[in-house]
Amino acid sequence: MSSLLRWTVACAAMPPLLLPALALGPLRPSSSDALMRTWCLWARRVFGVDVEVVDHNEGGYDDGAPYVFLQLNQTSLSEAFVTTAALPRWALIFMNIEFAALPFIGWVPVSQGSVVVVRQWSAQARRAVDRAADALRRGACFYMSIEGRRSPDGALGPYKKGAAVLAIRSGARIVPMVFHGARDVLPFGEWRVRPGRVRVELLPAIETEGMSYEDRDALVERLRSLAQAQGLGRPPG
Repeated sequence: MSSLLRWTVACAAMPPLLLPALALGPLRPSSSDALMRTWCLWARRVFGVDVEVVDHNEGGYDDGAPYVFLQLNQTSLSEAFVTTAALPRWALIFMNIEFAALPFIGWVPVSQGSVVVVRQWSAQARRAVDRAADALRRGACFYMSIEGRRSPDGALGPYKKGAAVLAIRSGARIVPMVFHGARDVLPFGEWRVRPGRVRVELLPAIETEGMSYEDRDALVERLRSLAQAQGLGRPPG
């Protein structure tokens, strides 16, 4: 099957699955999420992408406790349909405005209550962090990238402090996530999805209870060291 035909088949399933997901988002987020997961599964099958999940927490997540599922390396748009297979719990997304504008895959999370940030607008970004922190304190979970944008060459980009501040302010546990093979499936700047396997590792959760705002830099450095220990510090070549 050609790449164009695969995209056609994957996108054809969006209206019947994701229009209802969009409508259900504000009313029944869990049902909306189930439809989104169904479309992501369909897309992975159409594109021939397998996902292997290695959970170093062995599923030990406390019910009702807030978690920040934090992606340590963002390299490919394929993560949009891969990540749902790896998240152990439903999570809102702390997303940039560019992702939120994507038809359906960006719109549906927004309808569910995910938080959109415009990083170029500092006042709005602070309000977005406040909204996410409030949701976490009420027991929500969030998925976000610590880089905030995809890396064009696979190297780690600058780590933003917002994720650390958000987790510290809410007392949420951070579950670091690393992706292996996502860039091979869909390289930066390309539209052809290549069949393959993506391995997602959920590293041991990090407690932030008892940390203060002054600990944010040390926490960011700890997270970057974790990524480097996974061999993610430099581009392949």
